[in-house]
Amino acid sequence: MPRHAIQLGTAWEPPAADGRWLRRFGRPSGVGPGDAVVMVVERAAPSVPWRRLLLNDVELSFTAVAGGRHECDVTTLLRDRNELLVVPETAAPAAVDTPRGRPRFPEEWGRIFIEIVTPH
Repeated sequence: MPRHAIQLGTAWEPPAADGRWLRRFGRPSGVGPGDAVVMVVERAAPSVPWRRLLLNDVELSFTAVAGGRHECDVTTLLRDRNELLVVPETAAPAAVDTPRGRPRFPEEWGRIFIEIVTPH
């Protein structure tokens, strides 16, 4: 099955006082009939560095795939405008600003991205 990844590493809102991270994004373009949209978390550490991950106020439940990769089908949760909220288990690492002055999601927490999966 062909997959097209869309990175969510930059353009996060500055972390809230309680350590929550928020990322807003639009509906992915190019999603055709029968395609699935999957939220992917890749991490090297065996434990999850956050308590909860929510998309549009719905808590996501991930399935371990392989090699630290976890997936959750979010096709039915997507809206024209979306909010991904990461609620940390412990204090967040210091934010690193991108050239445009927006925080980058902490690398030590892993990578979060979405993939469009075409069933061919």
